[in-house]
Amino acid sequence: MINSVILFIRDTLPIFLLVSLLLSQSGIRLLHIAPGILIGLAFAGGWYANLSFLSTIAAGAGLELIKVVILVFGLAMMCLFSKDMINQNRRAYLWATLLLAAITIVNAIHFLIYSIAYWSNEQADMSLIAGSIIGLGISLSVSILLHAIVNSVSYLLPKLIFLCVFCAGQFASITALLEQVDFIDVTTTLWDSSSWIADDSEYGHLLNVLFGYEATPSTAYLAAYLIAVLLPIFSAFVFRKANNTKQHEAPSL
Repeated sequence: MINSVILFIRDTLPIFLLVSLLLSQSGIRLLHIAPGILIGLAFAGGWYANLSFLSTIAAGAGLELIKVVILVFGLAMMCLFSKDMINQNRRAYLWATLLLAAITIVNAIHFLIYSIAYWSNEQADMSLIAGSIIGLGISLSVSILLHAIVNSVSYLLPKLIFLCVFCAGQFASITALLEQVDFIDVTTTLWDSSSWIADDSEYGHLLNVLFGYEATPSTAYLAAYLIAVLLPIFSAFVFRKANNTKQHEAPSL
């Protein structure tokens, strides 16, 4: 049962939290972004159906590299969303949908791989079903609570920063994926806070989902995290400044 709860927290809670944070942004409604979940689930299902073939790409590094590409795509969508949200452009709905699709794909494929393998090897008794129900309840409760907290903020920028920090935790996992396929070496750690909150503890899993907490972060992880936080905010303000400049330079009729 505990394994089922942790599975939900690790692999499905990010999707719930992203939905709640997007709905906290000005003008975003569930109807606008719901297709992102459907697109993400469809791609994850297709990915799982072709898992054996895709795993052989790039000398066995196919799964990790595909995840990296999807996460980089998600970061690009986050930058575009920030830009158009600041400028109150309706295209922000499209970028939000694609951002949600990217995060859904990466997390749903994990859920499919581990849950299907787990349920096929274990007897599906009431403890497993109860664990899944509890995990779903926790995901819903945390996402509703987060939405209430962020939605209580009156200003656009803090809400956008909340979203950027959450997404940065998802995007920074690129470093771990690249380490798995020996593209980078992240053996050097900046600090070790595992004595306070261990990565594999309940709080560690929750904080990792919320903002990418790592008990022993590497320099590469911290750099990727900061880039993922600052790049969307920087893009938003650069394009806002350019847009304001164009409006001031436009001749009045």
